[in-house]
Amino acid sequence: MSEPTAIGRIQTGGGSTPPAPQAFSVGEALVQPSLNRVSIGGQATQVEPKLMQVLLLMAERPGAVVPRETFFRTVWAGTVGDDYLLNRAISELRRIFGDDPQRPRYIETIRKGGYRLVAPVAPARVAALASMPGPAPVDAGAVSDSRPGSAAAPSPEAPAATDAAAAEGGRFRRPGLVLAAAALVLAFAVAWQFRSAAPPAAVEAYVVQPLTSFVGRELEPALSPDGSRVAFIWDRDGHFEVYAKAIGSEQALRLSHGSADARHPLWLPGGGALLYARAGGDGISIMRVSALGGPATRVFHDPDRRELRGMGLSPDGRHLVYAAREHAAAPYRLHLADLDEGTRRALTDPGDGVLGDLDPRFAPDGRSIAFARAVDEVTRDLHLVAPEGGEPRRLTFDNRKINGLAWSSDGGRILFTSTRSGLYGLWSLAPARGELVQVALGSEDVHQPATAPGVDTIAFEQWMHRSRLRQIDLAARTDADTGHQFRSTRWDSNPAWSPDGRRIAFTSNRGGPHAIWTSASDGSHAVELASFGGSYVDNPAWSPDGRLIAFDASPDGRTAIYVVAAEGGQPRLLVDGPGDNRRPAWSRDGAWLYFESNRDGAWRIHAQPAAGGNAVAVTPGPGVRARESSDGRFVLYARPGAPGLWQVPRLDWGMAGPAKDERLLLAGLDPADGSNWAPADAGIYFVRRRAGGAPVLALHPSGGGPASDLLELPESFQGWGFDLSPDQTRLLFSEVTFRESDLRLALPRPAQPATLAQR
Repeated sequence: MSEPTAIGRIQTGGGSTPPAPQAFSVGEALVQPSLNRVSIGGQATQVEPKLMQVLLLMAERPGAVVPRETFFRTVWAGTVGDDYLLNRAISELRRIFGDDPQRPRYIETIRKGGYRLVAPVAPARVAALASMPGPAPVDAGAVSDSRPGSAAAPSPEAPAATDAAAAEGGRFRRPGLVLAAAALVLAFAVAWQFRSAAPPAAVEAYVVQPLTSFVGRELEPALSPDGSRVAFIWDRDGHFEVYAKAIGSEQALRLSHGSADARHPLWLPGGGALLYARAGGDGISIMRVSALGGPATRVFHDPDRRELRGMGLSPDGRHLVYAAREHAAAPYRLHLADLDEGTRRALTDPGDGVLGDLDPRFAPDGRSIAFARAVDEVTRDLHLVAPEGGEPRRLTFDNRKINGLAWSSDGGRILFTSTRSGLYGLWSLAPARGELVQVALGSEDVHQPATAPGVDTIAFEQWMHRSRLRQIDLAARTDADTGHQFRSTRWDSNPAWSPDGRRIAFTSNRGGPHAIWTSASDGSHAVELASFGGSYVDNPAWSPDGRLIAFDASPDGRTAIYVVAAEGGQPRLLVDGPGDNRRPAWSRDGAWLYFESNRDGAWRIHAQPAAGGNAVAVTPGPGVRARESSDGRFVLYARPGAPGLWQVPRLDWGMAGPAKDERLLLAGLDPADGSNWAPADAGIYFVRRRAGGAPVLALHPSGGGPASDLLELPESFQGWGFDLSPDQTRLLFSEVTFRESDLRLALPRPAQPATLAQR
């Protein structure tokens, strides 16, 4: 791991020198921090290190007031700093810049407050300048810790890091003073146009504009406290790292550097630094990094949890709430960490058998925490809990998918994305009154909204994901000729053949909300068959006689299994509770319906008579994605999160308990391909992942022996829903073809002038 880490409080460190900061411009001046040099008007001035530190501290937050106490605590940490030293430093910088304190162009004095940098800060192109001859640097004179008439003393070095501090690639210095780049900051006037000086009135409508347009996925936006910058994660180099950019600029600065994904960036109060998280085998690490880059420090560590689904920071920056779990079978719970003390405590307990509590966000007044409680990935509702703990209060009863939430800029409402109207939209809820309205963002597809107190703008994710249906001619070992109607420009997934091979059923959002669709085998005559108006539906399966299609949906919270006539009609509930029940599959004779259920606390294969009756457990242990072998003698299934394909004998489930003769049928099935297999007379068609090569479609022969490779798949193949045609000549499945996401920014729509009639 390339990021230096330190256990406990953020402190300064010694040791080897961190990466050299890059140059930047302030107004007409070129600043080269690594050389302690400021050049302006053809004159290069060599400055004392503490003078440079004062300048960098203001450059980290252009336009924002830096309190005098912050200078003392940061620049003169570990020694005595007072007004005399700071005043001398500011006066010397003004002399170098040729600045007039009465009409400041660079540094403005804020009475009883501090100082702020008002000149534009921008990246500098120094490669050419570095090779050009110029005047010799002029020594600006040291700003030492001595008084007039006393002997000059060298500035003491920053105190060493604690013994627990660990670093890879060099120990760190004070992150707030390391200027990795100034590229993310725009001119003061451009940045400040997004700030609101007072809590705004309710916004009636917004204008939406692009915020990022990079290749790849930009996710999890976080607006800076003044609304001038946005931090986000981006998978530019194959995994997610934290970046920041000024609003109105296309140049992004990378802030994190590691081998595992960086997630959930949060701005610290003042906007000079950020927190973000990394999760892995050694637990969850919360990292701190300067907003201008440089080494990161670990400020909190939870060694007991491995998976993270959102976090939020208290207004004073002291407490962090995060959603985490120990392993894949455990629910996500909220935990509250004291960043000063390094302690934590559990805040919520959603109970077993659910996905858990996600996406926590502190209210701007710090008195409550909003979060989403999830039954599963597609069934969530808003809740509210106090930081002290207690029973959470449920705010919504939609049983719909929620994908992100934030508090409004005035702190009076919760903004959240939901499919409660069918498609993803942004909704606004007043917890005190229960009032719920939709936010007018046009036809935008909204995910993970982000706000800042007192700032009217809303940043959010816009997804551009595509999944297509694909047919493989197994004899020709190539794509089948299906015609131009077989594919759409929307999300089509989890296809299934009809028993006569003339039609297919699949899940699609081509008509709006996700729904069950049917079409001819070539994609023509496509019609929507079943939908619940925004509730997630998936996994269609034809009955052997072709009369019914079973599927799963969650209109009432828990996922249940429904059936609908293949020619259309009202869906009918077939399998409901306890727990969640999903991924139906018919027995070959049509007598039983298999499905996976967590009613016993873990995912396990069950079977229920197709005509109705009690469900019975089929597998002796965990199991998912069941279907019968081609001859109907065995039930095949995968195990959740584990490699391999397993089988048990088909029994008379009405007379017998779970099968005991469980056997591993195919060891080479990757956990990611748990639904990428289909039984045939010749064996099992499946995806084989090769070390150092692209995955392939392969056949595991029924008589045993090595698998034979049939067709190379894309290196980034992600698919599901393998189904074999009744004549066993074609394999049908879905695969992701496009996965991009950009960030968008919603700005309050300017008020329209009143007409004469309105006056």
